[in-house]
Amino acid sequence: MDSREQTVVTDRGMAPNYFSAAIFWSYILAALALTSTILHDLYSQHRTHAPLSPQRQRQLLTSSSLGLLSFAALSTNMLNVLIQSFALWSISRPSHGLLSAYPAEIYTWSTTSTLFLDFGEAIVANSARFFWTQSALLATLSVNFYMALEGRKRNVLRLWAYFAIGQILPISFALGLFHCAVTLATADSKKDVKVKKIWAVATMALYCSCLANAQLVAGTVWLMPLILVARVLLLVPLYLAVEFEAPKTEFDEEQWLSNGGVQRIVLLISSVMTLIKSTQIVQEGWTLQGLGRALFSHPAVSSLGVDPLLSVIGFTWWSITDRKPRESDSRFAKPVHTVARTR
Repeated sequence: MDSREQTVVTDRGMAPNYFSAAIFWSYILAALALTSTILHDLYSQHRTHAPLSPQRQRQLLTSSSLGLLSFAALSTNMLNVLIQSFALWSISRPSHGLLSAYPAEIYTWSTTSTLFLDFGEAIVANSARFFWTQSALLATLSVNFYMALEGRKRNVLRLWAYFAIGQILPISFALGLFHCAVTLATADSKKDVKVKKIWAVATMALYCSCLANAQLVAGTVWLMPLILVARVLLLVPLYLAVEFEAPKTEFDEEQWLSNGGVQRIVLLISSVMTLIKSTQIVQEGWTLQGLGRALFSHPAVSSLGVDPLLSVIGFTWWSITDRKPRESDSRFAKPVHTVARTR
């Protein structure tokens, strides 16, 4: 077995890594804070919104259900990642047998384990695992461009929060929340939102370059910086989206891309990269059964592998239902009765 497939157990004699521990706990706090912020915004919008039509009620229910399903899948897999890391870390440590000792043990584990590095190594350990990882990361790129353009057009409140939570939690979870926000946002918009073609393509090229080199730098000091660069590039679409007041604003169509144009390019790039990776997998002797086993060989891979599937389901369903003309919510508002005063 490739040594990179093994979870690294940190030498107990090494100095505590407080920076890594700070990132770990910050991830948890940021996930809670961002999720709470978005849910509060959605709840506030729902309370102040006119009664939703049956069509939009179905959209809201389905989007929230898909988001909940994504969160459940993440929670299960990531909990297994943490338990596995803690169990391996504590093998050579004497057990205190006391429940009260666990908080201190967990803190020590967070400062001396290599959880983030182990996670990064696990998802690029071999071509079969990286097939699922690459699929998830390409889906994330597609969704981020989609949220940037559609979010600007629909005036989604605190759009940056959906990008931030997509950096911490699965993008399918962020997409489910985003579709809830779009359901509650303004239905009609005269804005035309596009991205500059040259910058969009450059962002995609740099991002795909990171993916193409991920396995090459696995096991070296360059893996984590490469992951960090890829993460930063996922935020770029938020700042590339430009609003035009159609039809007042004139612009050169050849230099700008709409959401459809962006998604076609991402689909083309994804197809090429998937074909290349599939060819490599076949050449290495992997079978479909082996590819399926790789998906469940490590909880880190499983958490990423199911993400593109849920994203595709959510995006496809939304695209189909949103093409239908929206029923006016005003039809379902309760009539306001006025009582004339008698003198």
